[in-house]
Amino acid sequence: MTVIAFRPRSTPASADTPVPLTGTFRSPRGRLGHMEGSLRVHRLVIVPRGTFVTGVFTGELRDDDDSLVGVDTRRATIAADLVRRGSGYLPVLRPFQLDLMGITVDVDETAIDPGHAPARDDNPRRRGRAARAPGPRGVPS
Repeated sequence: MTVIAFRPRSTPASADTPVPLTGTFRSPRGRLGHMEGSLRVHRLVIVPRGTFVTGVFTGELRDDDDSLVGVDTRRATIAADLVRRGSGYLPVLRPFQLDLMGITVDVDETAIDPGHAPARDDNPRRRGRAARAPGPRGVPS
């Protein structure tokens, strides 16, 4: 299994910048509801069977009259495609289904800006190891 790290962000404030997500679901009243949510990216994984993005998905479910159905969070790994952009590649989540509050939500295709990558670990023990053996930076072209 190959794990490719995203480029480190320039500011620590952007470390928790979520990737916006949208989707639809069949509400408990039988109507078509909408979900607005976010993804906190943990890592991009490339294995022989494909490319995947792992992270924490949070969604706010609303009925067609905009009344709140609920909010839920789920950790998941989703299939992605690498699309050429400039001198590298941009990960794009394929459309997928996510179970939030026992409701199946159809989430739209979403591009992930490498600026939304996880921040570097500030643990001194790990920082020493990382200094001796630096990992990959970004997705090579």
